[in-house]
Amino acid sequence: MLGDLGIARRVTPTKLLAKTARVTALALLFVSYVAYLCQEFPIPSTQEDLLKALRSSKPPVVGIGYDDHGVNLHWETAPLIYRDVHTQVPGEFGDQEVSAVKEAIAAKAGMRVEELPFQDWRTDPEQGGLTVLLPAGYPLFLRPTALRWAVVGVGVAVLTAAYALPRRYQRVKNRGVWFAICLTTGFGFFTFLWLERCVAPVTGEPPELKPRYAWGASLATGVLLALGGWGLVRVMWCF
Repeated sequence: MLGDLGIARRVTPTKLLAKTARVTALALLFVSYVAYLCQEFPIPSTQEDLLKALRSSKPPVVGIGYDDHGVNLHWETAPLIYRDVHTQVPGEFGDQEVSAVKEAIAAKAGMRVEELPFQDWRTDPEQGGLTVLLPAGYPLFLRPTALRWAVVGVGVAVLTAAYALPRRYQRVKNRGVWFAICLTTGFGFFTFLWLERCVAPVTGEPPELKPRYAWGASLATGVLLALGGWGLVRVMWCF
């Protein structure tokens, strides 16, 4: 018994380190998910909200661009919190319409167009086929640079662990399962960190988890994240 307690004490620091790393990685993933939602589903606002922000002591940088529905403006009101305004412009949309909107806002704000802290929206990274083929690539489109690369680092670490760790450290013994789940779903990263301890137990190996259960747990995780994200967006839009 004393020998067993001695073994338990010796592995405790390793378990503590692994748990700390997992919690930190999960926290970064959650923050990145919330940041992505706030970025992709900004709070609908009015021109009055924009003018108030422009007249403040620290006016934000306002991204401006256009799509098939009109001219769009978006800005950050707090860390990771964004607002946007859609301005309907008759006719086809292009640089002339964007310039017209800038002039109208400058006139209302009592500023010159050159003084407006505007930035061409098209200079921001846009999602493309990468997020369709590999949803795990969504952190590449986060605006905060530090958060973007921190999450990319977490993703690389998880993929490396999923493929390279000894089998006795994981419940899913097939090395390709977690790797495929993470790359093709994105939310597989969360599931991996929840289900896999990445530490060898004191005796024997952890109970095996069949690949179909890993896929099922990942899909359930995706549903929970989607529902939670929908709820978060609805709450944000109330303010």
